[in-house]
Formats: sequence, C-alpha cells, structure tokens
Amino acid sequence: MTAFTPGPNNIILSTTAVKYGFNKAIPQIIGIFFGFLSFLAICLFGIGKIFLIYPSLYWVIKILASLFLLYLSYKIFTSKNFSDVKENKPLTFTQIYFFQIINPKGVMVSISASSLFLEGKFSYQLEFIIIFLCFAFSTFSSAITWAMIGHLFRKITNDQKKLLYLIKLWL
Repeated sequence: MTAFTPGPNNIILSTTAVKYGFNKAIPQIIGIFFGFLSFLAICLFGIGKIFLIYPSLYWVIKILASLFLLYLSYKIFTSKNFSDVKENKPLTFTQIYFFQIINPKGVMVSISASSLFLEGKFSYQLEFIIIFLCFAFSTFSSAITWAMIGHLFRKITNDQKKLLYLIKLWL
C-alpha cells in the first residue's frame, strides 16, 4: 500500500528517529495517524463525490501535487547540511497533525481513495468503514516501521565501527 512508500511523513519520522530516537517520534506517529485519518474522513464524507462529478479536477490536483513534490525535492537537494539547522527539536503532535492538510502524498491518496473506492457496491457506511480501517492499519504500521528504520540507523550512526564497516561495504 502507498503508506509504506517514501513520502514526507515517512521521511520526517525516520529523520526524527535518527536524530532523537524512537521515543521522540511517537508524538509524530500519533499525529500522522490522526491527521491523515481526519483528512481521509473528510474526503470520504463528501470531497470524493466532487471528484466523481468533475474527474478533470482530480488531474489538476494531481499535477499540482506532483509539481509541489518536485519543488520539495529540489529544496531538499539544494538545502544546506542538516547540522546547520538551528531548530533542535522534533515536530510536535499538533504540527505534524496539521501538516497532513498540505502533505501532497496524503492529500492525493485521500482524494483517490474517496473517489475510487466508494463505488456503491455495498452500503456507503460499510465501504466507509472498510476503507477507513484499511488506511488506519496501513498508516499506523507504516509509521512504526519508518520510525524503527530511523532508530536502527541511529544505532549504526552512533557506533563509529559499524559506520566504517558499512562505508567499506559500499566502496
């Protein structure tokens, strides 16, 4: 599912876990979980119907989100070293919760899910519950996985011998 592919949430989680440890990523995991599911619920309650009526609007948003991701990639690629950043604390629950509104990957997934999966084959309530539960499970398990990946990298980067061994393997 798309929850496990690299995206802004997953990068933030793994970066936080590398820099501060897994425990500091827990508020972010919870914020992503509730923020994404809140936005998904809003889409399932009605925005998806708009995209069923105006399918071309979906492509406009898809193009805009893709352009935003390209811009975001460019900014990350051309940014200074992370150690130069003066901000020395991870994002809070509230910050990551409201980030979901502008998270291009999350927005596109929510809109797509609400417009593609609400097909009317079953009752609206049943389809809503099935979609919501599937995304709840994948969002939470993905967030835990990416934070754990970051935490494992933290252990490697803090041990100079392990880091040198990995560098030798790559060379």
